[in-house]
Amino acid sequence: MQPPRIPLPHFLQLHQWVAHPLRFMEESVQRYGDSFVMQFPNTPPFLFTRDVEMVRQLFTGKPEDLYVGPVNRVLESVVGKNSLLLLDDQEHIRERRMMTPPFHGERMLSYGLSMRESTSRSIDGWTQGKAFTLHEVFQDITLDIILKTVFGLAEGETFEHFHGLFARMLNMGSHNAVLYLSALLPAERMLQLLAVGRDPIQLGPWKANVSRALPWTQLSRLMQEVDAYLYAEITRRRAEGVEKREDVLSLLMQARDEQGQPMSDRELRDEAITLLAAGHETTATTLSWAFHFVLQHPEVEEKLRAELRQVAGTGPLAPEQVNRLEYLDATLKETLRLVPVAPAVGRVLQRPMKVSGWDLPAGMAVMACAYLTHRRPDLWPEPERFNPERFVGKRTSPYEYFPFGGGSRRCLGMAFATYEMRIVFAEVLRRVKLRPATPYTFQVARRGVTLAPRGGVPVIVESRN
Repeated sequence: MQPPRIPLPHFLQLHQWVAHPLRFMEESVQRYGDSFVMQFPNTPPFLFTRDVEMVRQLFTGKPEDLYVGPVNRVLESVVGKNSLLLLDDQEHIRERRMMTPPFHGERMLSYGLSMRESTSRSIDGWTQGKAFTLHEVFQDITLDIILKTVFGLAEGETFEHFHGLFARMLNMGSHNAVLYLSALLPAERMLQLLAVGRDPIQLGPWKANVSRALPWTQLSRLMQEVDAYLYAEITRRRAEGVEKREDVLSLLMQARDEQGQPMSDRELRDEAITLLAAGHETTATTLSWAFHFVLQHPEVEEKLRAELRQVAGTGPLAPEQVNRLEYLDATLKETLRLVPVAPAVGRVLQRPMKVSGWDLPAGMAVMACAYLTHRRPDLWPEPERFNPERFVGKRTSPYEYFPFGGGSRRCLGMAFATYEMRIVFAEVLRRVKLRPATPYTFQVARRGVTLAPRGGVPVIVESRN
C-alpha cells in the first residue's frame, strides 16, 4: 500500500514549499490525509506525516536503517560535510559524543551571565517611543551570545568586525535563491558554484560583473573570509593551548574520541559553523514569535511578570533561578508548538520498510512534520489558540510534541537554546514594557530552514521598569 502523492509538477511543489510552506502543508493534509508525498526536482520523494505512530517508528528505529544526512544535504554548502547534521551511523555517534559536554551541566549554566549581559546591553539602546523590530534585535543578541560563548570572542574592535561579518553571511545564507539552488543542485555542484563565486573573474568580464551581484556569490565570498578567520584562530589556539578557555570551540578542541583522537581542523570548522547557523536564526525567530503571541495576550504577559517578580524580585534574574520560571517555560513551549524550530525533520530509509502500514522503498525520505502534528485537534484541543496552560505541570509525548526533532537525532543544542531563550525573554520582560507598533497577523517569512514572523514583530517601548 502506497501513500498518496501530490500530483503537481515537481518544480511547482518546490516553489510552494519554499514560498508558501505552511499553506502548502495545510492544504495537502486536508486533501490527502495524515501522510502524503512531495517530490522536488532531482531529489528522492519526501513522505510528510503527522501520524503519531509513524513518528514513533522514525524516532525509535535503528540508526543504520534511518539516515538523516541525505535530508540535510541542502545545508552542506554552508556547514560542510563534517557537520553533525550530515553525519550518520558510527560517524554521527563519535561526533555527538565529542560535542555533548559543553551543552549540559555546569558548563552550560556558566554562560548564563554572558547571555543576560548581551541582552541588557541591547535593551540599553532601545529608544522609548520609537518603533523597531524584535526579530532584528534578537538576531543581534543571539549572535552576540554565540560569538562570546561558542567562539570565545571578547568585546572590542575584532568582536564588532566579526559580528558584522557573521551577520552578513548568515543573512545571505538564508536567502531564498540560495535555498532554491541548494535544493535543485547536487551538493557537489553547489560547492562548485560557490567556488566560482570566490573568484568570479574566471568567468570573463561581463559574467563576472553579473556574478558578483548574485546571492550565492556574495555568500561564497563571505564564507571565504569567515573560514580564513576560523582556521587562523584554530591554528593560534593549538599553538597557545586551550586548557584554560571555557568557550565551546576551545572545549571541542580538547575533546577526544574513544581512540584518543581530536577533531581535525576541518571538523572543528564545520561544527563551529553548524553551531553558528543552527543556534542563531532559530533562537532569534522563536523569541520573536513568543513576543508576537504574548503581546496579543495581556493576561499571559501579566502572569509572566508576576512569576518573574516572585522568583527574582525587582533585580535581574540569576542564572540558577531560570528553572523556577515554570510559566515562562510553558509560554516558550506553546510558542514552539505553534511554530516549531523546523517545520519537519526527516529520515531516509536505507532499506525497504513497512512504516505505519505503508510499504516504503529504500531511498524515500520520511518527514516527521512537527508543524502539522502540533496542530492535530485530537491531540491539541483548539490547536490554533495560543494557550501556555497546556504545558503547566504536564508532560507531553515525544511523538506528539517534537519542536527540536527526536530520538538519537534530537537537537544537540536544545538545552542550551531553551536556557538562552528563557534568560533573554525574562530580561526583556524585566527591563521594558512593549506594545505592538502595528496590528499583528500570523504570517511567515522563510529564513532558510526556519519560518520567521513576517514584518519582524514591530514594537514600541512603552515604558522602562
